[in-house]
Amino acid sequence: MKIEVTRRAMLASAALGARGAVIEGKSVEAKRGVIAVNPREAALAGAAIFSEGGNAFDAAAAAALAVCVVTPQMVDVGGYVAAAVVRDGKSGKIFSVDSNSVAPAASRADMYRVLPLRKGTRGTNENEYHCSVEGDVNVNGPLAVGVPGTMAGIGTLWAKWGKLKWPRIVKPARDLVENGFAYGAVANAVAAKAAVIRTMAPAAAHFFIDGQLPKPTDRWRRPGMENTLARLEAAGWEDLYRGEIARAIADYVQSIGGILTREDMARFKPRVTEPYAATYRGSKHYHAILSNGGLSVLGALGMLESLELPGRDDPRYWHLLAEVLKLAWRDRLQYLGDGAPVERLLSKDYAAGRVETLRRFPESVDRLPGPEAATSPGTTHLSAADAEGNIVSMTFSHGGSFGSCVMVPGYGITLGHGMCRFDPRPGLANSVAPFKRPLNNVAPSIIETNGRLIAAGLAGGRRIINVATGLALALTAGGSPLDAVTAPRLHTEGFEPIETDRLEGLDRLGHSVKKAAVGGVANVAEFTKAGLSAAGNTVAAGV
Repeated sequence: MKIEVTRRAMLASAALGARGAVIEGKSVEAKRGVIAVNPREAALAGAAIFSEGGNAFDAAAAAALAVCVVTPQMVDVGGYVAAAVVRDGKSGKIFSVDSNSVAPAASRADMYRVLPLRKGTRGTNENEYHCSVEGDVNVNGPLAVGVPGTMAGIGTLWAKWGKLKWPRIVKPARDLVENGFAYGAVANAVAAKAAVIRTMAPAAAHFFIDGQLPKPTDRWRRPGMENTLARLEAAGWEDLYRGEIARAIADYVQSIGGILTREDMARFKPRVTEPYAATYRGSKHYHAILSNGGLSVLGALGMLESLELPGRDDPRYWHLLAEVLKLAWRDRLQYLGDGAPVERLLSKDYAAGRVETLRRFPESVDRLPGPEAATSPGTTHLSAADAEGNIVSMTFSHGGSFGSCVMVPGYGITLGHGMCRFDPRPGLANSVAPFKRPLNNVAPSIIETNGRLIAAGLAGGRRIINVATGLALALTAGGSPLDAVTAPRLHTEGFEPIETDRLEGLDRLGHSVKKAAVGGVANVAEFTKAGLSAAGNTVAAGV
């Protein structure tokens, strides 16, 4: 695999100490540890931790906090979800870490006023639930806020499996805030969400510069975030749930009309369990438990295993993948929520029965038309591995850009909109209920195949499910991490047209095709006896 080393990375390594030189690029190989995550500041934060003797869990936690500081449009320490699949190198055991948002105790199935679909409107409700909600209050503002899960997920990775002291994990994020950094992509995200941000004075004060839109080259220090990071460093990550920060979050949300309480915050704990697991043509695949998205990926792989697939260069391969993903999405939208028939959906018999018609008539195309798929810009993923066999695959998210846009005064924390991950219509599998976890699309995974242990995942909203399936197929076919993240992609949510980035020939097989970018940045890290490697669509780093 090609190793890309940049002068900037080598210069950066001098500041990290003499324990190891940092390599940086879209594809890297290293001896001590590798991490694939964007932005670059986060990748270098993770590499710095490896250089100081930290393991993959330490590096992942530090990098994740850096992500929360530098790209708050994607996720913040107040983000709604962090889901991970991890491997403990000492025991060889693989775990699911589920730190998904939970609906507050005061939630009700009818808490949002559902309206008919509005023509010409392309918000979350219209795109995903095919209805409207009065004022979009499940998307923006205090009623969109559930218990934020991101910080607990990050903290749990470190607390259960990390090696370094907690203040060292927080330090890269604190340094970024203290030194300042360019707005970069945040400036464009602020401009796109400006109308909503302007309605919330603390958010406007935080993201704008003297009331004006920032430019990408402007520098900032996330005002108030220095207080949050100092408190987290001194009191520990649980302060965000049972301490000063928790009280500030709950009290402020209550003061502006939300239903989140101190008791909701204190009650929250991530679930560390066995993952969902399934085999595909001799490889083993592990995913985070519901209400995360991996069950749909495993379901799709089970269906594909029941089919005779042509080679990946044959358009018929991608045709069959598209038809299987349609079935997986229909199962997802009908059955999945916080509680679902997991054993049935993972059953090989169920998968075989689901594709029996396609097996008998492999050239058939389900041409049912549907709504245009929505975009989701507020998610990120990291993959990390170290020489001890510790592996982390974690996806964490705000939901949409800046989540609810609710900013906690004095702390610089934006809160995710976990409540909009519920279907606002009562009576469905994913409808709102007290203490319920909303269905989301994140699909971090660990794959065992041919002596390789691989962490894989990506950003991209609903497109995550389909691209994660594609990542799994590329890796189990022998592809490298770089091969996987750059492989062709397609997307469907059960309907036509099929979205694809560069595949040819699907139209000749009867599909309606729309050319489009599919999914967000993917990041993959790999451990083998021969060494470590990682690749991302933007950047990876290693020591």
